[in-house]
Amino acid sequence: MPQTRMRVNHQVPITSLRMFSSPYSDIPVDKNDPRGREPLILLETVGVAFESYYAKTDGRNPPFGRSIEGSRKDVWLRKSVAEKLARVNELLRPFEAELFVLDGHRTIACQQGLWNFFFAKAQQQNPDGSEQEHRAYARQFIVDPASFDEADSRTWPAHTNGAAVDLTLQDSVTGELLDMGARFEEDTEANVGDYFERQLAAGHMDENDVRLQNRRLLNWAMTREGLLNETAKVFWHYDWGNQSYVRASRAFLQDPPQAAWYGYIEPPS
Repeated sequence: MPQTRMRVNHQVPITSLRMFSSPYSDIPVDKNDPRGREPLILLETVGVAFESYYAKTDGRNPPFGRSIEGSRKDVWLRKSVAEKLARVNELLRPFEAELFVLDGHRTIACQQGLWNFFFAKAQQQNPDGSEQEHRAYARQFIVDPASFDEADSRTWPAHTNGAAVDLTLQDSVTGELLDMGARFEEDTEANVGDYFERQLAAGHMDENDVRLQNRRLLNWAMTREGLLNETAKVFWHYDWGNQSYVRASRAFLQDPPQAAWYGYIEPPS
């Protein structure tokens, strides 16, 4: 593999799925926290590059190959989260790298569209299977929004709070996506955040491997701004201030918050 151009003094923490096994939906949301009233803003207003993956119409968004019903081309995030991403870009500037955002706030309609895609895929792959089997397959990839209740935090899909973001890195000069060892939404073991750290520890790769160093660069810059990735899961998902963030903070922070401050927020009109 190509050698990385610059290195950071950082390692992606090696974790286990057991550390993040408790449902994030069980974590309370403090509705009295004033930070929870923060608005959504357009990501483009802070100068962070993006392309809404689920709204792509050119077919270049596997495994979907089309736009997802309910998706939108603009990307919205809570104001503080968007501003954090802009500051992450400042950290990345010396490395000629920058963030490339693929998903932010997600509407319930888009969540339903994603559920419909994976449920239909289950039916195609196992036409004789039961509805229960098809639902179990879809749940491997997406939270079923069928039980969504705006008043019940136990039913809120992770991206409906505007504080969850899916992203990767791109070359800030050419705009070419950097090699992270796996692509967004790719169903492979290499999509796990700490995968290449494990490969290095096992002696299966060189520390200068660009895939390892790009993962480290992303994790270093994002965590410097306080956003957390559950590294036993996909490398592209980061949270700040929501229920998933609180769950992740229990693994990574000495004094984790007891409750989230960002809960469900209506999509912009």
